[in-house]
Amino acid sequence: MNPNQNPAEGRTSRYLEALLDRHLKDLKFGEVTRALRALSAGYVEKREEGGLARALDGRGKRAAFALYYGGTHFLATQALVREFALGFDAGRSTILDLGCGTGVCGAAWALESGGSPQVIGADRSSFALHEARWTYQTLRVKGETSRSITETLESIKRPEGIVIGWTLNELDDEKRDLIGAKIAPWVARGTRLLVIEPVSKRVTPWWDGWTAKLPVDRCTVAEKRLRLDLPPKIALLARSAGLGTEATVLRVLVAGAQRD
Repeated sequence: MNPNQNPAEGRTSRYLEALLDRHLKDLKFGEVTRALRALSAGYVEKREEGGLARALDGRGKRAAFALYYGGTHFLATQALVREFALGFDAGRSTILDLGCGTGVCGAAWALESGGSPQVIGADRSSFALHEARWTYQTLRVKGETSRSITETLESIKRPEGIVIGWTLNELDDEKRDLIGAKIAPWVARGTRLLVIEPVSKRVTPWWDGWTAKLPVDRCTVAEKRLRLDLPPKIALLARSAGLGTEATVLRVLVAGAQRD
């Protein structure tokens, strides 16, 4: 490793290499490309109909999801944690990752905090939780998983950080309101919060109403345009499936940043 390289960058590179090895080991690149094309075309609709298990109905789609969405979400979260200076100093802290998927958002935040925080990833998908545990282990991040967002919110004490990445758009109003009502007092007391969603208002028509229920004096809402340094194979996968790789535009809400 380059002696001038940030330790987190070295671990990120090794993680992305391991991610590629894991999901391209038994599948051809063309198979994953076709799966990503199909997945991106119907992803939101299928998740609304039946959750992640319905959207990822096949090995190719699971590999495509972990590689493309997992890889891009990891790098985007990492970039946002850096930009808003959300990283925690060395010491005991807990990051709650709601709708964790393959665990990348919470793991990226922990990695940008030197790997010391404990991550609790909650998701209803067995596949997602299996992948999240692999993510934590591969990145050497302390992590555990839960099958229920609601039960996790009820059982946990106030965490130091909460990340909700690309999740709220997949929930109904009742579940979104429940999450908002639970985390608002935590945010008011100093919990750091990072919410990431697509910029499309068609996907997030609830955004303004939901964010207005959080402590306005602690929250920053912004649209961010990120240029992600995707590994060549993941970038090629995206281009081959007809997905852009130039920039990712996101809608974010941040609370507790060291510089707002």
